[in-house]
Amino acid sequence: MPDELDTGPLLALARKRGCLVAVPRITSTRHGRMRFEDLVGPLRRGAFGISEPAAGIVRPTRALDVVFMPLVGFDRQGNRIGMGRGFYDRLFAHRARMRQWRRPLLVGIAYDEQCVPALQPAAHDVRLDALVTQSSVLRFGRRPT
Repeated sequence: MPDELDTGPLLALARKRGCLVAVPRITSTRHGRMRFEDLVGPLRRGAFGISEPAAGIVRPTRALDVVFMPLVGFDRQGNRIGMGRGFYDRLFAHRARMRQWRRPLLVGIAYDEQCVPALQPAAHDVRLDALVTQSSVLRFGRRPT
């Protein structure tokens, strides 16, 4: 999306290193649903003009190791602003119920300039585990429940 960091170079590097790469595919704009599918074969323009697999193997979210999430804004407490539709929050809502390891690791990717002093998260907002910018890597601890 225009206001988000381009993940193309990250995807290319992961594939070059032999990583299994799965990307989001919006399955319902009306209900705000998406899933992750293996990045194989040709791409097509999907919802909101985002490139996605024309056909792929669906990966359950708990089977993913790391999800790199582009974003519009973030604060230094691990809160993020996406495009406002809640696709990621719905998909990873299960993490709030997990007491132990909460796969996958959610890593935001952004420019330093996208940092804001503070965000007031809603109860349904899913927090980042880490964030990478051009100048730093931030790690966030788990919030008490």
